[in-house]
Amino acid sequence: MVNVTDFIDRTTRVLPQTHHADWLLRIPLALVLFQYGFDKFPSSAEVAAGWGLPLFLWALAGVGEVAVTALLLVSGFFRNRAGELLTRLAGAGTAVIVAGVIVVAYWAPPLDLLMFNQFHILLLGAGAYLALKRNPQ
Repeated sequence: MVNVTDFIDRTTRVLPQTHHADWLLRIPLALVLFQYGFDKFPSSAEVAAGWGLPLFLWALAGVGEVAVTALLLVSGFFRNRAGELLTRLAGAGTAVIVAGVIVVAYWAPPLDLLMFNQFHILLLGAGAYLALKRNPQ
């Protein structure tokens, strides 16, 4: 077991370190959220009712998705405590919004969610990851 641990330690020291790899997660997540948020405007009571939501909640989801997109992109430029706080806020917002989407639009038994709704599970996981991770300083 010690040999395996030593091998892993040596390997991680040799691999290049990048402090900007989080952009590989931020950009696609921001694009998806922006697309979904932007599609909600102009807000329509008929469309909201089609999803079983009041217009206020539908519009709030659209504004939230666009705001989280901005937070994801802006916070990536700051490598300080403010950037970390904004990143965590954006990640938490993403997780809450996607959890709401899963509950409202795709609710199913947990196994069905895992088998047939991988996209939203991945978005939820990405948001939770950003909410919990620390920015490299």
